[in-house]
Amino acid sequence: MRSLLPNNSLPANSYLTPYLILATIMVFFAILPDSWQQALQYNRADISNSQYWRLFTGHLLHSNHWHLLMNLAGLLLAMLLHGSYYRGKMLTLQWLLCGLAISLALYYYSPEIHIYVGLSGLLHAMLTLGALKDIQLKLSTGWLLLAGLTGKVGWEQWQGPDAKLAELINASVATDAHLYGVCSGLGLGLVLYIWQHSGKK
Repeated sequence: MRSLLPNNSLPANSYLTPYLILATIMVFFAILPDSWQQALQYNRADISNSQYWRLFTGHLLHSNHWHLLMNLAGLLLAMLLHGSYYRGKMLTLQWLLCGLAISLALYYYSPEIHIYVGLSGLLHAMLTLGALKDIQLKLSTGWLLLAGLTGKVGWEQWQGPDAKLAELINASVATDAHLYGVCSGLGLGLVLYIWQHSGKK
C-alpha cells in the first residue's frame, strides 16, 4: 500500500504548486464583490438551509486585507516548514478534510459563531500535521511546535481572543477554529499513521 504520509525527497514543484494555487484563490476571493463573498462565507443559518459549499469556501475568505496578508504569511510559513513532506494531491485532500472538520466542529460545538471567514483554523491543522511528521522523523522541532500550538490554543481558550488583533482584522477572532484546527490535525494524523502501518502488515 502506498503511504499517504509525506516523502522528504519530493521535487520542489510537486508541493509548491498547491500552495500557490491556494494563495491565488484567496487573493481572487478577496477582490470579489461583497455580494459574492457573502454567498461564500461560512454562515450558520445558510448552512442549515443546505448551502453546504460554505463549509469549504468560508476558509478562503477574509475580513480585510490585513487578515488576508496574515493568513498568506501563515501559509508561506507552513510551506517553508513542511511543504516538502507532501504530494500535491495528498496535500489538497488533507486541506479539504481538515477544512470540513473545522467547519462541522464550528457548526455543532460553537453555535454562537454565526459567520466565520479565514484560513487560520486550517493553518493550525497544517502546522499540527507537519509537527506530527517531524515527530515521526524523530526531529525535536516537532515536539516544540506541537507544544507551542497546544499552549497557544489553550491560552486562547482560557484568556479569550486578542482584542488588538480583532481590531486589526476588523472581526472577532474565532479562537474555537484554532482549537478545532489542532484537533483535526491530530485526528487526521492519527488516521494516517494507522493507515500507513496497517499497510505494512
